[in-house]
Amino acid sequence: MAIDPSISGGSAIDRWDELHRTLSAQERRMIIYSLMEAPQSERVPLPEAATAPGTSCDAEQMRIRLEHNHLPQMATAGYIRWERDPFCVQRGPRFKEAEAMFETIHDSIDQFPQSLITGCEIYEEMYRDGNR
Repeated sequence: MAIDPSISGGSAIDRWDELHRTLSAQERRMIIYSLMEAPQSERVPLPEAATAPGTSCDAEQMRIRLEHNHLPQMATAGYIRWERDPFCVQRGPRFKEAEAMFETIHDSIDQFPQSLITGCEIYEEMYRDGNR
């Protein structure tokens, strides 16, 4: 079901459930993080925006996973808009919901147990940035 950005769309509980589902996959977290790092109206290229730094992947396999799973889920939630040609993503009408979660994590990353940071590129970077 597609969202109508002009309405609030579902209860707060539904929005939280959607946010947690979206953030449950590393590729989707990387897309949100990549968009946060880019200027607000900028499109970011895929699959690069979905790939964690220092990791390698088969670009064609990643494209298939993104097109058939990750991007439709994120677009339906309203967090992103995406295009096939050129293959890119930009902020959607509800991007702020996901961005708020990342900002909260960033602001309190030093309070997280190390077991939730080590091995997760996004959170390791936030931890390094916050502890300089």
